[in-house]
Amino acid sequence: MAPCAPTPENNESPKNRYLIQFSEFEQVSIADVWKGDRNPVKYATLAELGIDTSRLTWEKIPEPDASAIAGPTTRTGPMPLTMAEAKKGLALTFGVTPEAIEITVRG
Repeated sequence: MAPCAPTPENNESPKNRYLIQFSEFEQVSIADVWKGDRNPVKYATLAELGIDTSRLTWEKIPEPDASAIAGPTTRTGPMPLTMAEAKKGLALTFGVTPEAIEITVRG
């Protein structure tokens, strides 16, 4: 696996995104490492977190099966859409702008 590869350009955003892949992992439990910040993602060195890499036992990440990689492209029939995606598709069908499309959902 490549450690970091560009993903296909996202239609909702002009920015390219990158897929980061890992081949090994270690489950680490550190009491009180999260201080209640807004986002539980924290950038820190292993030393700052008190993690001694010589004591870690890395586990291989299993290769995903082909059906997991293929994802929605292997599905048949309708797929879930966001309202924005539905409006864009309908606008193309009817030759109008997405802003001209109104969708009503009744449950």
